Amino acid sequence: MTDPSAAAGGPPSNFSIKRMLPTLLIDVAIPLAVFFVLTACGVSTLLALVAGGLSPAVNNLRIWMKSGRLEPLGLIVMTFLAIGTIASLISGSVFFALIKESFLTASFGLICLGSLAATRPLMFYINRQFVAGDDAALIAWWNRLWQIEGFRKAQRLITAVWGVVYLIEALVRVGLALVLTPAQVIAISHVMAFGVLILLILWTRQHQLARREKFRQEAMAAARRSAATSAVR
Repeated sequence: MTDPSAAAGGPPSNFSIKRMLPTLLIDVAIPLAVFFVLTACGVSTLLALVAGGLSPAVNNLRIWMKSGRLEPLGLIVMTFLAIGTIASLISGSVFFALIKESFLTASFGLICLGSLAATRPLMFYINRQFVAGDDAALIAWWNRLWQIEGFRKAQRLITAVWGVVYLIEALVRVGLALVLTPAQVIAISHVMAFGVLILLILWTRQHQLARREKFRQEAMAAARRSAATSAVR
């Protein structure tokens, strides 16, 4: 009986969720930690944003020198930090300060939707970074999955959903800033940002697992049909 993961060039046996930890640490956790620590110590927002971008910048340079490729998540974080830097320079009102995070979420949403016109959408690369890390064998396995039509559709759907959701979140942030007090907006924005991210991650994982199970069942059904045809002959 055909194993669908093997049919698609399944991942090596040492595949582990731990592979995503270096990416999360270097490209996400460290930039955020640097920013919050520096601003808490009285460093200006501008300098804190620039310092926060050093970690993903150095990591991308390391990966580029090693393999000739760039990691999209690190590039996105650096882009967000750059947008935040520009926003901090031109911010002159409380309202603008409250909605400047909307520029970040809206930018990510537009990048997601714009990437649907490319050969491969943005979430294909972000998911690959989490799944494969720097492992060349896993990267090659993930790239081979693109040959499967169902996998291509799933990656495009995931990218579209992330893009639309983040555009909606950006609009909701602006709406909240128009009707609520600054303290309320700040409190709600942080909870909403975390909640939206968690829900999207959970939905993405569930959707990909469902697609994988569907592919497994289709492969098993095809194997049974092939065995039945051989038996008749």
